[in-house]
Amino acid sequence: MLNLETYFKKGISYESYIEKTENQLEEEVENGDPKEFVQHYSMGLQRMNRITKSFQFSDVSLAEIEKASLDKSIRLLTITEGWCGDASQIVPVVHLLAEKLGIENRYISRDENLELIERYKTNGALSIPIVLGIDSEGKELFHYGPRPQKGMELLKKFKENPDKYSKDEFHADLQKFYNTNKGEDIIHELLSLMNA
Repeated sequence: MLNLETYFKKGISYESYIEKTENQLEEEVENGDPKEFVQHYSMGLQRMNRITKSFQFSDVSLAEIEKASLDKSIRLLTITEGWCGDASQIVPVVHLLAEKLGIENRYISRDENLELIERYKTNGALSIPIVLGIDSEGKELFHYGPRPQKGMELLKKFKENPDKYSKDEFHADLQKFYNTNKGEDIIHELLSLMNA
């Protein structure tokens, strides 16, 4: 079993993750956007900043958090990248939830730690974000991601029949889900794993 302590120690804070994403955006602009990531970094930063500033826990989430019987030694390590659309929706909610619960939370680059993400492939893909729950010794307790169950269902619908449910429709429906759900499923699903 892989010990995740080394990766946790390499992990960075949410604020450092935002700063790193801003720096990556600047580098892409300066380099002429060879990977065509400028739009993804820019949109991701806008989303993360908006969610971080405007997010409010619903009464349902607050009640669920209040009832949670968590081991405070649980720590979260999220494998992510600033250009990832799902990450820009999920990472701020993970940050705010960890802050609310008073648990340690760090972020680590997928692209700089391919040997780690290889262990958490989703249907053969290196999909992110992946949130790892780890104990005080670096042992994995659970993993979550790369998106809430509803998002996974939408992706499955697209993959099973892209002629009838296009990529554009999938992206539009996924965005609509994130906007209307406001992080509720992310919180509920993560708390369920933490309470297991």
